[in-house]
Amino acid sequence: MSADKMKNRRSFVPSLPGKAFAFVDTFLHKALDGDLPTPSAKLAALRPDQNTILKHPTEKEFMAQIAPKTVADAPLPSFDPGVFNNEMLRLKLYPVIDPNDPQLVKEPEGNIVEGTYIGTQLALTQAYSRIEQTFSSLFDVLGIEPTLPRFIPLEEQKKLYQYSAYPKNADGTPANYPPHLDHIPKDEDINQFRIFSAIGLIETQVILQKITPEEDGFLGRTKQWLLEKARAAAFGGDPEKGLKIQDVVDYNKFHRKFGTDITDGGNIGLLEDWFSDRRFADQQFTGTNPTTITQASAAWIADFTKAAKAGGYDKWAGLLPKADPASLFVQDGSYFRKAFGVSDPEAELRYKPASVDDNWCVGAVSLFQLSDDGKLHPVAICIDYKGSMEKSVVIFNKRLSANDSSSGEKEDWPWRYAKTCAQVTDWMRHELTVHLTLSHFVEEAIIVATNRTVPMDHPLYRLLSPHWYKTLSLNAAARASLVPQVVCDIVGTTPEQNFSFCRDAYDTYDFVGSYVPNDLKRRGFPSTPDGLKGSRYKNYAYAKNMLALWEVLRKYVKTVVGVDFPDDESVAKDERIQDWYKEIQTAGHMPSFPEIKTVDGLVDAATMCIHIASPFHSAVNYLQSFYQTFVIAKPPSLCTAPPKSLDELRGFKEANLVAALPINRQRQWLLAAQVPWLLSFKVEDDRSLLNFAASQWAVYKTKTGAGDQKIRDASQTLYGDLQGLQKTFYYNSAGMEKGSIPYMVLDPGLTAVSILI
Repeated sequence: MSADKMKNRRSFVPSLPGKAFAFVDTFLHKALDGDLPTPSAKLAALRPDQNTILKHPTEKEFMAQIAPKTVADAPLPSFDPGVFNNEMLRLKLYPVIDPNDPQLVKEPEGNIVEGTYIGTQLALTQAYSRIEQTFSSLFDVLGIEPTLPRFIPLEEQKKLYQYSAYPKNADGTPANYPPHLDHIPKDEDINQFRIFSAIGLIETQVILQKITPEEDGFLGRTKQWLLEKARAAAFGGDPEKGLKIQDVVDYNKFHRKFGTDITDGGNIGLLEDWFSDRRFADQQFTGTNPTTITQASAAWIADFTKAAKAGGYDKWAGLLPKADPASLFVQDGSYFRKAFGVSDPEAELRYKPASVDDNWCVGAVSLFQLSDDGKLHPVAICIDYKGSMEKSVVIFNKRLSANDSSSGEKEDWPWRYAKTCAQVTDWMRHELTVHLTLSHFVEEAIIVATNRTVPMDHPLYRLLSPHWYKTLSLNAAARASLVPQVVCDIVGTTPEQNFSFCRDAYDTYDFVGSYVPNDLKRRGFPSTPDGLKGSRYKNYAYAKNMLALWEVLRKYVKTVVGVDFPDDESVAKDERIQDWYKEIQTAGHMPSFPEIKTVDGLVDAATMCIHIASPFHSAVNYLQSFYQTFVIAKPPSLCTAPPKSLDELRGFKEANLVAALPINRQRQWLLAAQVPWLLSFKVEDDRSLLNFAASQWAVYKTKTGAGDQKIRDASQTLYGDLQGLQKTFYYNSAGMEKGSIPYMVLDPGLTAVSILI
């Protein structure tokens, strides 16, 4: 606008005060050049201006955000790295290199024997972060996941990306993990690498255990509180003064630290009804593992009906045969012993880690009924399936429907114990198979195969590689430290059984059957958006959201694939694609991966690869802190042997449940809470699925090639579709039963673009 025009316009408002004129001027002022970029009104409103720059906060505003007055009250999200390093050196928690032979390395001689709960938690967090950095540095040097991208010819890629031995090691022993990247090259002869291999692997394999005190080594007020409670019960003659469930609830409410997950440190224990049937049932649809609830077979319905008759549950014995079979669902842990490699179906699942007392595992089978109004209700629980229902303990719910009075739930200790058994089963199934194996390890096998068969400039590689950022180094860190040093220490099965469990999940995985529509259908749910509409499935937000994401991602993948593969013949003739699927089937030991001869076949397989790395992993990972850091709500194991008869279970009181939980085991509680806490850090904004779409559009928006313009348009459409899903997912969450825990973990602005943690 010219100066004369500006002067003339202002002449109409000479009497307005300066502030009023400035306000009016914002509406009258035109952009200097319509061709220049102009931010949206929403973004423009966030820009600083003269007023915001010169504005001084009020004294009240400023004082509210200054540091606490005393250092004891200071928030400590993590130790300062320099302080942590000094303490590690002071405690001799470092390996020692033999000066005469750099390949000989002595294990750290130090060992933390005493420490507070919070201090140990912070040390574990810092140490595991260092372990991840260690593997990231190694992979950077090797060129596997370089910090700055490098183009590596396919022949060199094949040398770098070697599969680990599977299903057996070279010496004939069973492999611990499914096929993965063998990150120590077999022909490596570089001295620096050999030094790293010796030092780095020793550090990662022992450090978490060395910084975690033994049970007797915990110090602080929490430990003292636990001891006083125990003394009152044992020596004071006042068993009623011993530790109660409510004590743990109150401790969680008033003394817990705040977290950095997507729920900002909240956990299920803060809900008054955290133990209820409603919260237990809701987790099957929107908890950490909403992926395995399956329509009950006729055999299961018959078995539970027989168990109801045998147990004297006459009402249930009459109701089950009359129920609509399509309304009955199970969470089935009956296969556990077989998967653990235990041949005796009645064998006790029990393990004693070196640092604590015995732990027990159970393979529970839970029966639920889904009503037409969408309420899922737990009917019965077989607390540990031992080959048949007759040889197992099966208890039925006193409440016949979700609408029955809940007044007696809190004191129904036998039923609460049974639900705890079901949660132990789901912890194992979710953590070791659904999350670790079917997300991390399945994706890794595909990553290795892709790098062995597909050049980096191939369209398939370009399509998939953004969804594999840092996955391999994270997986290596988990295999070296998190699983053997933490997970194996808190569960009720031996390390060998845990590895067998992972192998079983991998070997029985159905890649095509796990496509979202196929998965929903095989588990007895509608596989279309229209089918999931209505009141019956209103609480299964996971299914609705995941199906919507699948359709959006598949639409994007189909457009991008179509740039280079316009028809089935172009796919069938592409040698790289043919080598790719064969490598996954054979060297990757994944026979369920499809033969790819058509465009649709390629689109489905590529969509599934992105699905596993992004929305699927986000769904089963980022809610762990909320549901599992309050350990008694979902413990990794039992601390006492499960009852051997229904009569024994019916006699359970609160003390029996307390004894079965790791309430008096501070070390075990810490590790059980630390796993979900470590794995649930909020996704950075620049690593979200939504930001991926925006980034790719920004890169391609000025390109002029026909193919580039198609990718630009596909990215723009993907962004728009994902942004639309944000609203859809909000309405899906808000549309659940009143009082439901909001389910927004799959919000594309929160969903990680790859397996980042």
